[in-house]
Amino acid sequence: MTFAAELAFALGVVQRAAAPALAGFRRADLPESKKPDGSIVTQGDLDVNELIVRELRAGYPGDAILSEEGPQDAERLDARRCWTVDPIDGTSLYARKQRHWSIMLALVVDGAPVVGAVTYPLLGETYAAAPGRAPTRAANGQTRELRAAPLDGGPLRVRHTAAAAALAQHGGGQGAAVFTKSWHGAFMLVSLLASGDHAFVTTGRTGHDWDLAPYAAMLCAAGGVVTDLAGREHRFNRPQTRVRGGVIAAVSPAAHARTLPLVEGAELTPELP
Repeated sequence: MTFAAELAFALGVVQRAAAPALAGFRRADLPESKKPDGSIVTQGDLDVNELIVRELRAGYPGDAILSEEGPQDAERLDARRCWTVDPIDGTSLYARKQRHWSIMLALVVDGAPVVGAVTYPLLGETYAAAPGRAPTRAANGQTRELRAAPLDGGPLRVRHTAAAAALAQHGGGQGAAVFTKSWHGAFMLVSLLASGDHAFVTTGRTGHDWDLAPYAAMLCAAGGVVTDLAGREHRFNRPQTRVRGGVIAAVSPAAHARTLPLVEGAELTPELP
């Protein structure tokens, strides 16, 4: 399946959700509170969540929903199709009136992310992907496809977080790999498609399903692979929504096959919990 209808729907939803997000952003007195885990939630998060959930229930009433700001419905675990929702990814930035926050939506089918749509309203950027079409970045009135760099017999180019620096020390043989230290975040999965790199490795905690699924859908649509540090494919819509086990994101199975032995050789282990 191409999920073209779901992709068009998801794009429309995140773009319409920008209106309440921006309305909240512009408020000087935006209400906020702390959640049980200590993170903050603003009225903007809740307003965006209300719009997205309402549209999902109207457009795909038979699908389950897993939202950062919604109640956790155990019945979603029995559903083949589940939408993950992050109404405002980067709430702390949003609350501090900074620009780098986004609205994220993904469709997971049988545990695999198949549709991803992410918009950054204040940056004017929107990313989207589904099976059968290359991921795209729309900005300044132009849309361009994001494609993976081929291995073509050259060195494997690996980005890694500071905590995974042992990768570079292990090396994998002279000239076999080039390592670049990078910041930590799920956006690195889609940035691989623009940077010309082949893999990204982090031992860190990568949020929850709603943080990783949209970008995993994009990388997978480009032919990529997203696993934990042991090489097990990341699955979504599970009882435990937190992403555990670290991340190896590669632009192709071949790139992943070359990255995994480096991770094993460096004896990287995921940060806990």
